Amino acid sequence: MRRITAPICLALLFFAAHAHAHDLWVERQDTLHILQYGHEGSGHEGAKKLEYKPELLKDAACYGNDGREIRAEIGRGYPITLKGSCAASWFLTSSGYWSKTPYGTKNLPKTEAGTVIDSWLSVESVKRLDDWSSLLARPLTQELEIVPLIDPLRLKPGDKLRLKVTLGGQPAAGATVAYFGHPRGVSGPDGQVNVRLQNLGVQLIQASLETPLKDGKADRLIQSTALQFEIAP
Repeated sequence: MRRITAPICLALLFFAAHAHAHDLWVERQDTLHILQYGHEGSGHEGAKKLEYKPELLKDAACYGNDGREIRAEIGRGYPITLKGSCAASWFLTSSGYWSKTPYGTKNLPKTEAGTVIDSWLSVESVKRLDDWSSLLARPLTQELEIVPLIDPLRLKPGDKLRLKVTLGGQPAAGATVAYFGHPRGVSGPDGQVNVRLQNLGVQLIQASLETPLKDGKADRLIQSTALQFEIAP
């Protein structure tokens, strides 16, 4: 998998990653997959799209419907893009370390932020599915990921979608799963959870997981991920 080594710098406050206050999603124009950030489905009244620093990108990949990574051209300016015939496109970002202090939240590790009340490292990702095969019913990455266990593109509003949340390619228990920002359940020991789809068109299912962090720079690692696909009329 291609690894982008550009340093993460000047992270934006809105990437603080507290429980889906904002969304990551992918827009598609022919073979161009465009990473967007803002308020696609969280019900927030602010601007739909917010500009972000492209330096936040840690990784991006394009997969064929056999689940293998295929070649794609990465656009590194704003907005970040992937150009390729992707059955699944995937983007990983991180805004780095955050510290809550009596004087506000700072985009710094707790070792540099002064008096700290809480601190975390934020990592976010999104996977868009535009095609399906049974080979995509498995994790494509080692990051926190939502894996549909059946073809989600053939479902209709009212149908239940069985999902598995994975981390390191293994089931991830205890992840909070939301549908357009509204919590729908917590993944069990097998990482699985059901989500009932409600509308036609774009679907955005999100999961977040908090784990202790022992690197000395923050107390917690907050990972969030999204699965995006569309269901046609």
